[in-house]
Amino acid sequence: MHRVERDIRNWSHNFLEVPNVKLNGLPPCPYAKQAWLDNKVTFSINTGIDGLIRAVKVFDNHDYDIVVWAEENVIDMPYLDGFVDGMNELLSVAGIDLHLMQFHPEYSAEDAGLDFLLEEGVSDPDLEYCMVFVQKLSLLDDAALSLEKSDYYMNFPEDTYEALVLDRRRLRNGNEEKDAGRRHDEDSG
Repeated sequence: MHRVERDIRNWSHNFLEVPNVKLNGLPPCPYAKQAWLDNKVTFSINTGIDGLIRAVKVFDNHDYDIVVWAEENVIDMPYLDGFVDGMNELLSVAGIDLHLMQFHPEYSAEDAGLDFLLEEGVSDPDLEYCMVFVQKLSLLDDAALSLEKSDYYMNFPEDTYEALVLDRRRLRNGNEEKDAGRRHDEDSG
């Protein structure tokens, strides 16, 4: 197992899957544990931006729910942020049900106003990498809708909630409107 994969699995097990009182007793990622148990996570490590693009292109050719793309040659944060935002917009406009979510060592949970999600000692301090999760947009938004009902996002700053949940929902709703329009065009054509 690659050391980055080991680090991410450790972070998931010792942080993402652990209940947090600030999240109404839910773990930061309530679905992570089951995804690991069901073998629904795969990795693309140190494959560069081309590897990330490839992960998006072939996503529907496998049975994984998430591709974790990780790069130790840390990409400049503004570049990666712009790339991910651009890809998400492109995927939405194209009606493709995928979403990219980035994590960068230069932008911490504290920077996002989520200091209650900081946990020391769950990642290898000698490893530095950026990562992007590639997932189905509809599944992410369905999960967020369910979590909203449980007050999961109650302690999130408004701008962070907007960026993490509502912006993603707008992308999804754009997809659904385009899909409905395409189905209407196909039915009338």
